[in-house]
Amino acid sequence: MDTTTLKLRGMSCASCANSIEETINSVPGVSECNVNFGAEQATVKYNPQRTGIKQIRDAVLSAGYSATPLQEQEMITGEDDEDKASREAESRDLRRKLIVGGVISLILIFGSLPMMTGLELSFIPAWLHNPWLQLTLTAPVQFWCGYRFYTGAWKAFKRHGATMDTLIALGTSAAFFYSLFATIFPDFFLNQGLMPEVYYETSAVVITLILLGQLFENRAKGQTSEAIRKLIGLQARVGN
Repeated sequence: MDTTTLKLRGMSCASCANSIEETINSVPGVSECNVNFGAEQATVKYNPQRTGIKQIRDAVLSAGYSATPLQEQEMITGEDDEDKASREAESRDLRRKLIVGGVISLILIFGSLPMMTGLELSFIPAWLHNPWLQLTLTAPVQFWCGYRFYTGAWKAFKRHGATMDTLIALGTSAAFFYSLFATIFPDFFLNQGLMPEVYYETSAVVITLILLGQLFENRAKGQTSEAIRKLIGLQARVGN
């Protein structure tokens, strides 16, 4: 049996780690696979007579993720410019979307205060609660800031599974499209004796808060990965 360590990219939750683990374990010739979500690594034991790293990587790729062999020198020194650049690019993308989502969410919440509190707040312009304005503001948050959740949900759907991305995409889409229906067809609700209320701020705020969490998580995983590599390097030097 040979043992290899793979760097993984594209995981968003523990369910993703389980999916990768199951996928690799299903490759003929693999005897054992353990995925560390925090370090974004997989340790695989396999029979080189029956399979190889390419077949394992292809299996991970078909599941919607990516895997590359972690070289021994990288484990010792922690030098991995490509991986570091990829993580920094992801952090920049998250920060941009977090800023956009945060600003829009604050505007939506401010405009919705009279409805949420039931108070007449004269200092808040009525046009801020105009459903068409809220639709225009929310659409970029839903489909640009939240694009990563839709792609993650689609990957899980193709595997006949569900992840955190699936829950986020379904939950925020329910709030957004319900509000969209109420915006376009208010008479439907009025004919039922109901007020056509909209909840655009709900989907915008949820997406923004999750992006904030993912930004912190991305930084934490980078620090965890670096710490593990330094520990492995220390063990290797002690062993030598």
